[in-house]
Order: sequence, then C-alpha cells, then structure tokens
Amino acid sequence: MSLKIISLKRTYSSDYDNILYDFYIPVLSESVEYYRLAGFFSSTSLAIAARGILGLIKNGGIMRIIVCPRLTKEDLNVIVEAQENPEKYIEMKMLKELDQLEDAFIQDHVLALGWMVANNKLQIKVAILYNERGVPLSYDEIQASGIFHQKVGILKDKAGNIVTFSGSINETAFAWTKNIEEFKVFRSWIPTEVDYVNADFQKFNRFWNNLSQKVKVIDIPYAVQKKLISIAPKDIEEICLQKWYKQLIIKKKKLELYSYQKDAINSWLNNNMQGIFEMATGTGKTFTCLGCVDKIFTEKAKVLVIITCPYQHLVNQWKNQIEEFGLDYDKIILAYSGFQWKHTLADSLIDLDLGYIDKLIVLTTHRTFSSQDFIEIIQKNKKNFYIFLVADEVHWLGAEKSKRGLIEQYDFKLGLSATPKRWFDDFGTKKIYEYFGNVVYEFSLKEAITKINPATGKTYLTPYRYIPKFVSLTEEELEEYFVKTVSIALRYNKVKNEEERDKILEALLFARADIIKNARQKYEVLKQILDGFDHDINYTIIYCNPQQIDEVMKIVNQKGIISHRFTMEEGVIPEEKYNGISQREYILQKFAEGEYKVLVAMKCLDEGVDIPPAKTAILMANSGNPREYIQRIGRILRRYPGKEEAVIYDIIVAPSLNNKAIPLQLRELEWKIFTKELKRYEEIAKIAINNAEALKLIDDIKKDLGR
Repeated sequence: MSLKIISLKRTYSSDYDNILYDFYIPVLSESVEYYRLAGFFSSTSLAIAARGILGLIKNGGIMRIIVCPRLTKEDLNVIVEAQENPEKYIEMKMLKELDQLEDAFIQDHVLALGWMVANNKLQIKVAILYNERGVPLSYDEIQASGIFHQKVGILKDKAGNIVTFSGSINETAFAWTKNIEEFKVFRSWIPTEVDYVNADFQKFNRFWNNLSQKVKVIDIPYAVQKKLISIAPKDIEEICLQKWYKQLIIKKKKLELYSYQKDAINSWLNNNMQGIFEMATGTGKTFTCLGCVDKIFTEKAKVLVIITCPYQHLVNQWKNQIEEFGLDYDKIILAYSGFQWKHTLADSLIDLDLGYIDKLIVLTTHRTFSSQDFIEIIQKNKKNFYIFLVADEVHWLGAEKSKRGLIEQYDFKLGLSATPKRWFDDFGTKKIYEYFGNVVYEFSLKEAITKINPATGKTYLTPYRYIPKFVSLTEEELEEYFVKTVSIALRYNKVKNEEERDKILEALLFARADIIKNARQKYEVLKQILDGFDHDINYTIIYCNPQQIDEVMKIVNQKGIISHRFTMEEGVIPEEKYNGISQREYILQKFAEGEYKVLVAMKCLDEGVDIPPAKTAILMANSGNPREYIQRIGRILRRYPGKEEAVIYDIIVAPSLNNKAIPLQLRELEWKIFTKELKRYEEIAKIAINNAEALKLIDDIKKDLGR
C-alpha cells in the first residue's frame, strides 16, 4: 500500500479529468490518514468531502475535517440582537442541516462519516471567523475575505508518504455535478514539491490547533456529534457506497463503433475469443479492442483484463481511451517500472477473487508484462476469475525476452497490430500466431483509404499523395558500403540453408542500413522539399535517425521554421512548468495547436502515439522494416477536421547496380533486397491520389537501374 504507485498529475480539473476516478478513489485506496479543510458545513459538503472514502475505511484509516458554519446576515442579526451564544446557535444550524437529509447519495455518505465518528475514525472541528468587533462573519463576508476560499486536502500512507492537494474545490452539490473544480497536487517524495507539501500541512495544522488569528476553532458541538453517531449504522457494510460509483460509471455513454469494428468483434467472439486484429494504423484498433472487453465484462463474472503495450506513454494513452470509450470497470491499475505496482496488483487480484470487485483492468508495458515478478503474481493469484490478455503491437511479443510472458493462465487473448508478422523472424512470428491464434479480422490500408465511412461520408483514413525521391550514395559512402558488405554477400552465396541465408541477409540489411540512412544526398533533397512546399507546412513530421537529427534540425531552423525534436529524451513525467503534463505531451499539444510547425522525430513516434492533425510526412530514414514504414505513414492518415488529404515524401536510396566496381554477387543481392522494398513502394503508390505519377517515378528508377 503506497501513494507512490499512483500516476498522479500535477493539476486536475473537472473540465477534462474524471476527478473521482482519476484522483479521489486511487489516493484514498492507498491512504491511512486523510485531513481535509472542507469549506462550509452542510450535509452536502460532508458528502462531497467523503467522495471516494470507501478505500480509506477499508484500510482502517482515520480522517480529520475542518468546516466553517455557513451563517447568513439574518443568522448574525439573531445572534447579535438576542445575544445568543454563537456556538449554541451554530449547533442548532448544524442539527437542522442533518435533519434535512433527503438525497440518498448524500445520506449514504453522511452515514458513512457517522460510522467513522462512532468508531473514533473521524474528528470534526468547526472554524468560526470573527470580525474586529468579535462578531462571527457571514458566509458572504468569509467568501470576500478569501481565508477559506482555497481548500486543502492531505493524504498519508502507511510508509509516511504524503500527497496534498489545494485549490478551488467547492463543497456544494452544484460543484459535484456542474462547477469546474481545479486543484494542484504535491508529493512528499519529489524534492521540488516538498515545500508545497509542508505549506499545505502547516496551513491545516494551524487551523486544527487553533493557532490562526481571527479564527476560533472548536470541537464539533456535542449534540451534532451525537446526532451523527445516532444515525450511523452499526456495520459499515450496511452502506454500499460502491453502488454510487458503479452507477456513475454505468451512466457514461459508450462510444458508438463503426460497422467494420463490430464485424471484427464478432469474428473474435466466434473464434472462441482468441485471435489477432490486423488493422491499419488509424482505423481504430484500440476502440475495437475495448468493444471486445465490454463484451467480456458483460457476459462473464469477475474478469481481469491485462492490456500490454510497448511504451509507458502508451499506457496513459490507453487509460484516456478507456475513459473516452465509456467502459464500465471497477478498478484500473498502471503497472510498469518506476511504480510500486506489485502489492497493488496482488491485493486487487484477491479482491477480485473474493468478489469485492468484478471488473479489474491492468495497463502495463511489454517489459513489465514479461518480467518474472508480473508472471509470478498472475500465476500465484489466478483463482476464481477469468483473465483476458490484450497485446497492443503484438509483434513485439515474439521477441526472445517478451515471449516469457505468454503463459497458460490467460483465458481470452487478442493481439493488435497493423503488421503482426515479425521482420526476418519466422520463429517469433510462429510463436505469436500459435499463442494468440490466426488473424480473425483484417482491415487493410487500401480498404481504409478507399472505403466510405457511412457515418461521415468520407473514407476511414485521409487520402494521400505519395512522392518518392530517389538518391544515390556518394563515392565515399559507396566505398564504405562495399567494405562492410562484400564479405556478407560472399557468405550468402556459399550457404544453401534458407534459414541461415535469412540470417545473413538480415546482417547485410543492418550493415547497409546505417550507411543508407545517413546518405548525404538526403539532406539536399530535404532542402529542396522544404523550399518547394506548395501547401501549408503546419503539421509536418520529419522522420530521421539519431545520426541525422542534428543536421535536420539545423536545416529546418535555417529555413526559419519553428520546430521541435521528438526523441526518447523528452520527459514522460508530469511537470509544473508544462502545466501539469509531461514534456512529451506538451510538445504534442503545441504541435496540434500549430505553435510548432514541424516535429523532427525518431522511433518513439512510430507506434501508438495519436497526432491526428499531422498531415505531411518526410521520411528521411527507413530501416527497410515494413512495420516501421507502415507505422510512420499511419501517423499522418488519421482523420481530423479540415484535413482533406495528406502528403508523404519518401527519400529512398537506390542501389548502385551499374557500378562495375561492385562484385556481381553483391549487386544481385542488392537487387534482391531493393525488389522487396520496391514492392512496398508500389503498394503505397497504387492507392495514392497521384498513383499514376508515383508509379511512373518508380518505373523510371527501374529503367535507370537496367531492370
């Protein structure tokens, strides 16, 4: 049990966050102490302060609340004219509020707080603010003073880790459903946030210990405490708070899927809930998958869904898309390196087994998924529930280390990929297909580009222009290439075993890739492309490799184009200087807003990252891997308002087949490799808007090479 395991943002706003599920429920489930400067006393404000409190109660935790009486000017007149005891009058007002419990939601939460009072788990104090004449301030006067405007909450776990939050958290019924509430979050284990944590803690303690000037803090009136105890149930289980949270989730409107996505779901269901979706990037694999999850949640009792994907930032993207889809679940866990997820996962599996929760989702990375710790937790705790494994970019799980995660405990399996077959790895591909089953539904790039979506009247993906640009190696690069590859080519011709030949061919591809990726003539072509842009340069992505990125950034900057690099170096942890989001999210946001015209990107932008506004791609570096190629093209083909077409510039190094200095064996091998690549270029060209022009450019290069 630790607050450290929760992926917290620096700021939350009900305008775009589901604060109950993203913040209150997760943090209270890990806490044993909860202190709250809660605003004005009312039955509603007590219910609001208790939101998500079920986890704290289950932990045996304690709570302290400071409230302020909500006195009107009429109340003050009664106090002054009748020389009433303010504290006695406040007691009467509080009792009247508790006597008027009508709303079932508010009633259940107040009863829960009453149970905590009765069991010495909750202390409530009342803060009375006075003016210079010693008369209590009215509600309007307190609001004007601002003293109680900024609310504070403090949470502590067993290890002493602290999370505080402060901001405009309105404790009213209107705030629960209508108002936009915002607050900032600080963590004691982050050095740069410790001072803020201490400030929030000191503010609460100052009031709690009655050390603030012009504010008198008293224990809750005895009659009010007695009232809370009298209405409290003997057993907390008599109140089912969970029903309110489930009800709130169920009310979420589910995303309406397209007909082809429904066809995919049915194909998977009819295949005993096993199989692979081979769907082009941008065609909605994620939502199609969530449609399968929704079916399993509906039809099966007690289900654990494990969704594993390549990168940490994709874990958060999945979480956001689960919310957008409107999926009904009880609990969601983020599990990857850097988070203390192990105890949370193990405990949650016990809760699932015992029936405390029915629908558990775990979002993780392929690395964590295939770790020994993760495997052992699943194996030891698999009992009376089903497990549904979803593998995003399933081709990754064919790798040697990742295959370890493919254990027998998973009941239902679904793999997602635009290109599930592994490049030059027949064994890894075979393992994926044996474990997940064959492709049960395919939606190709050609279908997505040419088929009309009846919901929009447009094709599912954005039509595109394809402009291949062929360049050659310089004499120096050709000599380096010859030295590095000639021995590999000679070995290839001596070997007869096909499996061994594939390995040698792969070695040749890697040796040639480094030289071809960095070919100097590519920079000249890039300059020509940027100079000849006949459309808006906004929303352009330039793909390159690590050796190219500095030179590409230099060229782009010289052209006066506002750009930013997007590599693995940009941070993924939310920071205050990026308005509570990560540096990577901030860059993508600025790109979407048009502030950054160009992103100069590497591999981390290949898979899964959604940037729908992107409409132009310049491919400076391709490994030859068809999966990488398709992923990069897919980044700019997603539909977006105002985007009617996309443009792909593909800078390709043609082999030097006419150079007699290169041994015949190497030239033949070069042609064999290039033939495979040309086939891919032709497939992309055939479905382009300018297909005739693009195919002619490819045909011309064949003629130039004498083929």
